[in-house]
Amino acid sequence: MHRTLSSWRQWDLGAAKPLQAQPEVVRELLGGRTNRTFLVTAANCHAVVRVNSPLSASLGIDRHREGQILSQLQATGIVPQTYFSAAEVLVSQYIEGRPMRCGSSESGHIMQLLSDALDRIQAIDVDGMVCRRYLEYCRQYMSQLPEDILLTPSIEAMEAAATAIDEAKWRPVICHHDLVPENIIINDLGVFILDWEYAAIGHPGLDRLRLCGLIDDAHRDKAATVEPLMQLQQTMDQLWLAVQKSPYEKI
Repeated sequence: MHRTLSSWRQWDLGAAKPLQAQPEVVRELLGGRTNRTFLVTAANCHAVVRVNSPLSASLGIDRHREGQILSQLQATGIVPQTYFSAAEVLVSQYIEGRPMRCGSSESGHIMQLLSDALDRIQAIDVDGMVCRRYLEYCRQYMSQLPEDILLTPSIEAMEAAATAIDEAKWRPVICHHDLVPENIIINDLGVFILDWEYAAIGHPGLDRLRLCGLIDDAHRDKAATVEPLMQLQQTMDQLWLAVQKSPYEKI
């Protein structure tokens, strides 16, 4: 953290005025399960410093890929501005607002704003970026876990679902892969999507399934049913929890 704050002269605030002094830590921001994040402030800047988890590789996180995707998204106004990044940290704009409400309690207006935001994200050209192979991704998690781990659906069902998605015909898009309410901030300016570390080029239905619990007819992929996507998402959640938890059980 000290090294990151000491690098303040290298932070790029874009259209904002350059920093005039080293920021100071205000408080740790609680709630995240992967990294530690801190609110820092200087006279003309509020920023978030994310200290990356040492388990990043085990959790399937590629920081270089995240940086590429964030760079593609900067112009959309849907994501925080990136100020500085290095292997161990990411410094970004602090977005004030409230997190999205869980379930169906959010207004139709907000849900429409989020759907429009996904449309804009998924319209970005991703040619030249490698698309995720979901079976390979799940097996990477499985390789770190005991052979007798129990999943619902079963490992066989997971592999069948992942294979069905991998082999279907669909248009690869930027996919957040962790579009939970805590990663969506709402304020008077609109909606903002945070925490892109699990993002990759992937299936266009997964973020909508996570966000809405369904895929409407306008966005339904005709080449792959919703059921394999639901099974895949459920199993990836379980695998993530198991890999995240297992190192700490050994301490």
